[in-house]
Amino acid sequence: MANLGKKILSAFVEVNDDKKPETEKQPSNKEVVPKQTEPVSTFTSTTTNNSYTTQVNSTKFKEYFEKLFREANLPGPDYFEYSKMLEAMQAVPDEHVRFITAFAGLSVQGLDKQKLLSTAGQYLQLLETDAQNFHSSVDAALQEKVVEKKRQMEEKEKRIQQLTQEISALQNDLLTTQAEIKENEAKIEANTGGYKYESEAMKNRIARDIEKIKTYIQ
Repeated sequence: MANLGKKILSAFVEVNDDKKPETEKQPSNKEVVPKQTEPVSTFTSTTTNNSYTTQVNSTKFKEYFEKLFREANLPGPDYFEYSKMLEAMQAVPDEHVRFITAFAGLSVQGLDKQKLLSTAGQYLQLLETDAQNFHSSVDAALQEKVVEKKRQMEEKEKRIQQLTQEISALQNDLLTTQAEIKENEAKIEANTGGYKYESEAMKNRIARDIEKIKTYIQ
């Protein structure tokens, strides 16, 4: 099941796998056995109405289901051979004639109505099983390549918001610090000027007092 998931996952993204698939043995009776086979690697989306859906993909899918039926088919006539004969008779305009003629051609090889209907039902079951495996792997691909990527993107967007808020806070801190620096510079310059003024005044006063002392006191 893990190998099948990797195979179907390759429908969405590149998946490197150097292991060659083992050849499956054909069952011993005529029953159509649902097989887990590899979808065509060109499939790019589960949605049929988007830009990735092309006529080329449609053709590839037809080839895929052709291979699926062919590998599940065993020697002897059944619905698979009948459907191929119907396709080969598309030039016959009368549908009733096509169905009767195709059945007549295969009935001589042992095909009867019951076998035709029962094997048609088995091919329907084959499609159901293949679809279940396919959608299971599609879900895994979506989880890994879409949901997980969206989660990572949301985390990065949150981180960007956090960093933006931090940058804004730092910018505000810078503005506040610049204002504080200017205010402190102004205060320091004012104090320095006041100190120098008073210091010079005290020096001059003392100098004058010294001269007066020398003059007045004998």
